[in-house]
Amino acid sequence: MGNKLTFVRKMTSLLTAGVLLGGAAFAGENAKVKELVASKYYNTLISKGLVAEYRDDGSSGFNLLPQTVYSSAINQTQVVKEAKNFPYTYEGLYLLSKKELLAKGTSGKTEITIQDVADTVRSISKMQGMKYYSTTKKKECVLYEKTYMIAGPKDKTKIADQNTGNADGQISYCLQDDNSFGINTYKLSYRQNEDTLWCNFSIMDKMGLGPFKAIYPGKMIINILVIDCGDDLLLYLCTDTDSIKFPGIRGQITDSMSSRMDAVYKWFITQF
Repeated sequence: MGNKLTFVRKMTSLLTAGVLLGGAAFAGENAKVKELVASKYYNTLISKGLVAEYRDDGSSGFNLLPQTVYSSAINQTQVVKEAKNFPYTYEGLYLLSKKELLAKGTSGKTEITIQDVADTVRSISKMQGMKYYSTTKKKECVLYEKTYMIAGPKDKTKIADQNTGNADGQISYCLQDDNSFGINTYKLSYRQNEDTLWCNFSIMDKMGLGPFKAIYPGKMIINILVIDCGDDLLLYLCTDTDSIKFPGIRGQITDSMSSRMDAVYKWFITQF
């Protein structure tokens, strides 16, 4: 049976009030956010700054996905689940105050635009050294020893971040050396309009521990969706996987993927 987690789930230790940006500061209404987010999640999002859940029952659809012009295309990125495999989907919605992002940041900016977001999400090399909580080692570790864009799907030559100009329609590729899973490559697909940035990561090779490869090409995607909502940014993070069943894979996938989404969130809020 699938496990659904909300803000007060067992991962609260990873997403503590001290880490969340703003927390109870989001007591005020945001009309645009209210239009985008399902009504049953809105009050929690406003009061806590976060709504998150996961499921491992293989059910289709992204439950927390905001209603945007890209929602239909994002739904189409769902990984096909095989009956014999272990499915896992994590979704998180985060409401981020621009004022607080700028106050805590070091960029010197006085405002945040969707172009700033597009530049940030394409700055793959800046993910190098980002931290995550390892549930295996019971401590915070560096997630990516190295991470950078590469020349193409078959060419792993390191290139500079392609992070200038409008991102709409951009296709890029990257390499990431993961602390647990080793080196993997991804296809990055971007869409951008006047108030929204969407990036989709799709794995291009096998992922696992040593010789045990649980995730095959195309069997893991990550969606990063950011919407400019005036005083706030609405951030949606999602990872969707379908892994080969090995002993212990359920706990490893659940803990690893949730921790990595938390790491992406923590990284994102420090980039302004």
